[in-house]
Amino acid sequence: MAERIASVFANGAEQVLRDARRAAMDGADLLELRLDRWPTDGDLSGTLARIALPVLATCRLPRDGGFFAGSLDERRALLRRALEAGAHGLDLEEWEEWDPPDDPRLELHVRSCHVLDGLPQDLPALQRRLFARGADLVKIVGTVRDLADAAPLVDFLGAVDQENEPTVAFALGRSAWPTRVLAALQGAPFVYASVPGAEPTAPGQAPLDLLAGLYDVRDLGRTTLIYGLLGNPALHSVGPWLHNRAFRQLGLDAVYLPFETARPEAVVAMLPRRRLRGLSVTMPHKAAMARLCHRLDDSAEETEVVNTVVFQAHGQIVGHNSDVAGVLGALQGAGVAVAEPGARAAVLGAGGAARAAVVALQRLGFAVAVFARRPETLAGFARLRGVTTAPLAAQPLREFAPGAVVHATPLGGPGHEGERILPEWTPAAGTLVLDMVYRPRWTPLLRAAQAAGARPIPGMAMFLAQAAEQLRWFTGESLPVAQLGRFLTGVA
Repeated sequence: MAERIASVFANGAEQVLRDARRAAMDGADLLELRLDRWPTDGDLSGTLARIALPVLATCRLPRDGGFFAGSLDERRALLRRALEAGAHGLDLEEWEEWDPPDDPRLELHVRSCHVLDGLPQDLPALQRRLFARGADLVKIVGTVRDLADAAPLVDFLGAVDQENEPTVAFALGRSAWPTRVLAALQGAPFVYASVPGAEPTAPGQAPLDLLAGLYDVRDLGRTTLIYGLLGNPALHSVGPWLHNRAFRQLGLDAVYLPFETARPEAVVAMLPRRRLRGLSVTMPHKAAMARLCHRLDDSAEETEVVNTVVFQAHGQIVGHNSDVAGVLGALQGAGVAVAEPGARAAVLGAGGAARAAVVALQRLGFAVAVFARRPETLAGFARLRGVTTAPLAAQPLREFAPGAVVHATPLGGPGHEGERILPEWTPAAGTLVLDMVYRPRWTPLLRAAQAAGARPIPGMAMFLAQAAEQLRWFTGESLPVAQLGRFLTGVA
């Protein structure tokens, strides 16, 4: 069981007390008080006396990611005064030769190592050195550019005897915050978080309300099953809100995390295999993950890509494509049970999502054409499916005159907000227009479709339908699509 530590800078008494109150409200078990900016002669007793949480005091230099600019003697005096003022613990770096005073008030002595330009070397030896300094707990932190680079930390922590050598190890970096949760899954005693509304004390620090609420890290441990989303990007997804709440509803000891990486195979390899049960897969990794699978189901065989990977207990990896079910569910929800004879449908895009749209539309009986910037990338698939391809341009699309259009590119979504595919093209009145982008709900394409008298279908309908299928493959359990939608109330 990992306790939650809220980390805050001490910029002033009222700010500290305000952040401490918010931390307590959001479920913190301890408060890490960063004294980097506190005046070296400033009084701490009045402030610490009013904090309800146990306080772990530390003061970091720039070399460790901090801001303290005074002398070592001033820093040590400040930490000593923090202990005298009521701090329950001190965090000192590996290089710090000063030992905390022999004081009965000192309940926790942390020794830490922070590397800001990579990972520490020889992690077991570093751990031994830190414990040799009299530490009750060791904290090891590195910095990565890609989540896959954190593999040595994850592997190391998996072999730690947490009962006798309590150790926290994680990585800093924009996409690396899930390593904090992975540490809890490996038995680490603490998870560090930022206080919502306050300045984060480290890059990539996840907010406390997220770790205490959605991920409920206090209940995670070495029996928790692991699921996640593999993509680049991935951090924007609402998948964690849906799947973690679904797991809770089903009473499962499981967690779903966003794994953003350019090296999907390396991330899969670093996750604890015996507990890894399933991954959602988004762009651009759908084809790469299909090659990792031992077997593909019919939907994945037809599309030649996967968006769901299930890791079976006997070691087999099975690939699925729930995007097919998602497009079918969205169109059927809009009243399309079977296409009318001769009905045409256009798919805009050439990625894995486009392939799923083609298969779904053909199952409904549409004659399908794919419009893409590089239609040659779909040449083999198009021949097998008997679909035509054309350049992504307004005139060919108008001449095709589709009765249904499925947009399968990222335009209009996160990172491409406000962009609309083919702004010079407007769908004809009555045309079904499904945008597979689900955030925001009303994309520029859907707004244009509505204004033109077409029939817009928000991507959330597709997302929920495919998520219901994923959940069934992941767990063997089912929840109604409407209930999954309620899990995203206030999120999407």
